[in-house]
Amino acid sequence: MLILLLLLLIMGSHCSASSDTLERLRGTGVLRVAMDPSFPPFEYIDEANTIQGVDAELAHEIAHRLDVEAQLVTTNYDGLYDALTVGRADVIISGLYPDPARTADFTFSKPYFNAGQVLVTLAASAEREVADLAGKPLAVIFGTTGHMVALHWEETLTPPPTIITYEQPAEALAALADGAVAGAVLDNVSAQMALVRGGNYQVTELPTSVEPYVIAARRQDAALIKEIDNILSELQEEWLLKALLEKWLQ
Repeated sequence: MLILLLLLLIMGSHCSASSDTLERLRGTGVLRVAMDPSFPPFEYIDEANTIQGVDAELAHEIAHRLDVEAQLVTTNYDGLYDALTVGRADVIISGLYPDPARTADFTFSKPYFNAGQVLVTLAASAEREVADLAGKPLAVIFGTTGHMVALHWEETLTPPPTIITYEQPAEALAALADGAVAGAVLDNVSAQMALVRGGNYQVTELPTSVEPYVIAARRQDAALIKEIDNILSELQEEWLLKALLEKWLQ
């Protein structure tokens, strides 16, 4: 009986803390967002010394739908979680991967972007799946996850693809455009930027590479993350999230 009472008290305190957070935000009218503005096009400082990018605009839109204002709290990437711990920020929106090692202290939203590796081919080409690359030249960026994925294909496809390494996504895309390779394995940020810039490409997501960007808060602020999840769902249903990504990936 005593153990049951203790569990009820703990659960009640967590619910109260989460509820108190939402009430405090609406009381102060401010959502403090930790962000490392060194990752364009998701967050960067422009010539007017203003933080711009996907995550900056997403932060302002989420705050608007919570009926508060967004206050962007800048820090380096290694200090993002510290900003939550010491109470400098309420959430992190900064090209953040969910860290399984931090789930005891922090909670994460649903993904709003998959930055994982994708296969890029020319829009008119017959290569639309991984199996279509057998025996063909394939561009990868040296040392990336995509490079490792391609090395696996080298072992499993018959005949194996010929892997050609490049240092930058632009070089791999140029080789693809010139017909030097049949496909290129790139991170989804680079691939989507190429699409939005008018490149004659098609993109196929790789099932082996999922690198989601999420929003984080302290574990006791789970109710806040639940509200943010609802907002992200609204943005997806209204196609605003897609429009926001396309706008900044240009």
